[in-house]
Amino acid sequence: MVAAIILSVLLLMPGYGYAKGIVLNFSDVDISTMVKFISDLTGKNFIMDEKVKGKISVFSPSKISVDEAFSVFTSVLELKGFSVVKTGKFYKILPSSEAKQSGMTLLSGTAKVPVNEAYVAQVIPLRRMPSKEAENLLRPVVSKDGYVASFGPANSLLVVDSSLNIQKVLDIVKTIDSDMNRDGAELVFLHHASAENIASIIQEWLFGMDRSTRPTQQNQGGSVGGLLVPDTRLNAVIIFGNDKDKEDIKQLIALVDVVPPISSSKINIYFLENADATEVSKVLEGMFKTTSTATATAAKAGAPQQSAFEGTNISITPDKATNSLVVMASPTDFQNLSQVIKQLDRRRRQVFVKALLAEVSIDKIREIGTKLGVGGAGTDGNIAAAGVFDPFNFLGASNPQQQAVVQILQGLANNMNFSAVLQLLDQQGAINVLSSPNILTSDNKEAEIFVGENVPFISSTNLSSTGLSQQSLERKDTGITLRITPQITEGEYIKLDIYQEISAVKQNKGQATDLVTTKRSAKTSVVVKDSESVVIGGLIQSRDEDSIDKIPFLGDIPLLGYLFKTKSTKHTKTNLLVILTPSIVKDAAEMAAITEREKRHFEGAASEQRKVDIDKELHFEGPVAEEKYIDSDKELK
Repeated sequence: MVAAIILSVLLLMPGYGYAKGIVLNFSDVDISTMVKFISDLTGKNFIMDEKVKGKISVFSPSKISVDEAFSVFTSVLELKGFSVVKTGKFYKILPSSEAKQSGMTLLSGTAKVPVNEAYVAQVIPLRRMPSKEAENLLRPVVSKDGYVASFGPANSLLVVDSSLNIQKVLDIVKTIDSDMNRDGAELVFLHHASAENIASIIQEWLFGMDRSTRPTQQNQGGSVGGLLVPDTRLNAVIIFGNDKDKEDIKQLIALVDVVPPISSSKINIYFLENADATEVSKVLEGMFKTTSTATATAAKAGAPQQSAFEGTNISITPDKATNSLVVMASPTDFQNLSQVIKQLDRRRRQVFVKALLAEVSIDKIREIGTKLGVGGAGTDGNIAAAGVFDPFNFLGASNPQQQAVVQILQGLANNMNFSAVLQLLDQQGAINVLSSPNILTSDNKEAEIFVGENVPFISSTNLSSTGLSQQSLERKDTGITLRITPQITEGEYIKLDIYQEISAVKQNKGQATDLVTTKRSAKTSVVVKDSESVVIGGLIQSRDEDSIDKIPFLGDIPLLGYLFKTKSTKHTKTNLLVILTPSIVKDAAEMAAITEREKRHFEGAASEQRKVDIDKELHFEGPVAEEKYIDSDKELK
């Protein structure tokens, strides 16, 4: 408050506003107070965002002009994270992150702009240099809250930034878009350093140093006009510019493109970002063995010995704790190894697999087929394709009993897709969903899901000296096991190595003796397109189910009860059906979308406590049946 009163008094003093210069000496003053002072001094109208808060300090021992005072004011706001945007007759003060979305002054051409920190939008036309190339070159130059984009049809750039920073961009564009920078291209091959590293060093030298320190500065105050493009395929750089600029750049390349100084220890550490250190170490050791064998064979044959490495005592030790490689080799060999390790240390794509494991009752399928009037002797038993796979081939047609079931499913499929068929079977109790797991794994990495229990089995029985028996128990896992190893191939296809196993205890009376287990397994390798489904099946299991029909009360009378009850044994057959839908996860955005979708699915299932929705579990991307949810009572009448 006191500072505001002092500022107001100073401004009201006769001749103060018309002096040759003003002195700015403010210590820990509110931004709003400083805005009021600058508004009274320059006659400009300001609008402050409610987020603009804080204190600032400005010290200027010497006198400065009014325009310079405004530039100092915008610079101080920029340091605090705020920007000034001109809109009509007003200047808006708002956070820098919101400045580029706000209305601002639009300038065009390469004319100079007022040198201050106020945000403006500048359209810069280019004469020779492609706009996309200029965008990539200028992106590091703009501020973190700035924006640069190319417009190909007009070969122009749109830059949104502070006026001061846009002036720097204009100076760079004037240099790189000149005629001399496209004349006399020259290719320079590198012997020791990589093209990317050299390009990074040169670009930093061209645009990171102050003009007064650059050796190629012209007497008129011009900057370096050279331009450099790396070629990783040839490990070379392409230089554009006049003869003097190219010569200066080549001299700098010669200073950097040298063999690293020899270290007495010759020990280096390479930290991996994506690959596993142990696996990479095995690959490199195999490469050394192959190279050594080839060199020895060539020496015996009298041929010239050629090797990618100059040394023979190369040692690579993986460190699991830091996921790094400890490499003992000469500097030249380590540089060659680094190029190989860099190619191996790539982020691998991931594969998300939705699986549906179910048992299909063959007897129920026959019953449904009879009610709907499908199947029969007129069908030749050929397998019909549906979509991108044969969904009705999971039962097979190797014997007459299975051929009849295939005929029924083919008849059901005449007017509905495979997903709708499974819905109908589910509503009629013909299908029992055992599990619907989801698996996420890296490319070419095995993933496993097990759902079951650990059952005790008696492995041995021994008699002690006292005549007591001692039993040793062994526990085994029984349940559902699914192992999948995906491998992404060209054309967005996925090769799946699949192992499926279902084991169960057939007879269990509460004791660990004489337990009988059943096991059904399938092992195969298939190729399927991204986000499409594949079916695996044909594992038939027979069950004998005992049932008793009796008259209440009378059937429970000892001995006489047998006259009022009957026993029957029902023979049933079930088929194990596995449906897999793999999807390639290309980036973090797709991973986040999958996570959110599965989270909503889980929350919905938990809140409604509903049974498994087969159509959602399959997640088919293809055509959907006309009636997505089949009314079983309507279909069976």
